Amino acid sequence: MTNKELFFFAAKCLSLDDHPDFKEEIIRIISDETNSQNFVRLCSNHLVLPVIYLKFISHDILPHLPNGLAEFLVEVYHLNLNRNEKILKQVQEIMYHLNKHEIYPTLLKGTGNILDNLYSSTGERMIGDIDLLVSEDDYLRAAQILENDGYFHDNPDYFEVKDMKHYPRLFKKGMPVDVEIHRLPVRIEYTKMYNTDLIDQEKKAINIGFSCFVLSDKHKVIHNFIHSQLSDKGYSYGLVPLRDLYDLYLLTKRTDISQTIPFIQHKSKAISYFLFARKAFNVPDLFPHHETLTSRLFAIKNDLNLRSYTIYRTNKSLVYMTDRINKYLMQIVKSFYSGEMRRSLIRRLSNRHWYKNHIYTYVDFFSRKK
Repeated sequence: MTNKELFFFAAKCLSLDDHPDFKEEIIRIISDETNSQNFVRLCSNHLVLPVIYLKFISHDILPHLPNGLAEFLVEVYHLNLNRNEKILKQVQEIMYHLNKHEIYPTLLKGTGNILDNLYSSTGERMIGDIDLLVSEDDYLRAAQILENDGYFHDNPDYFEVKDMKHYPRLFKKGMPVDVEIHRLPVRIEYTKMYNTDLIDQEKKAINIGFSCFVLSDKHKVIHNFIHSQLSDKGYSYGLVPLRDLYDLYLLTKRTDISQTIPFIQHKSKAISYFLFARKAFNVPDLFPHHETLTSRLFAIKNDLNLRSYTIYRTNKSLVYMTDRINKYLMQIVKSFYSGEMRRSLIRRLSNRHWYKNHIYTYVDFFSRKK
């Protein structure tokens, strides 16, 4: 199977609940050793192996797989389940300290979805970190509370943390993941359409031994789109992570994603993303909207990237460098009329560590294999 075929095959595996008759085809395709190895590699890169395991279990596919593959999926799932249980204990500890000071954060992304029972199992979603959204007034106070509890960060001193989207990543020895305390739910350029005030109007309370909030389902959809397609540049890069698509797929079971379009400024990009999800999962009712020129071009770009790694890396590198150059130019222009930006640039350019860390970001980007 080609990489493109494997991608859509994996998406159909994720949506097995809508395609139970796909079972026999899965068993036939996975029985080929080359296909199974490439399938596992793709699902691993897209962080959806635990979901694949659960789908194969619920549809009685696992017993029909080669022994090595079945055992591997079992092991991956249970490792992730154990890790997520530790993460939830970490969340509980964090909330204990913040609640004592009357701070009740809104949990974003994976941990928020787990607490809101979006998934069939605690081990279904792979979690990278804990994202907490707090009010502007509680932003630095919450960070100080966690630092007093043993968390630390390695943020260089040439950035003003009070102006950042989120506080520098906080680490604590013995904890499974790091923590990001957000004062903004998204990058500042997207806060006109999606901000804390809007979230607060619909957020849902969680009380399970501690108190916090999670996003409403409508706001989960909007946040999923902004994070995946705008902030992480999925739309510009032209390759959509299956983990993001699967979260969106689950949300369509709880809310009509068509209703989010009026609340999104980047409507054409959102429509393209939702239509691509419909195509990937082959579920016509997922987003009943006609195709547009933008959505067709987006699908073509995804197809090209899935067909050719060279095209994908070339496009991604061009987008990345264009974005960085535009960012530099905007900061330089802004420094002419903003004293704060001017001081920020001087702090960075006069600190030798900035150059080392800055170069590392480029090395890290261009050394990635996906």
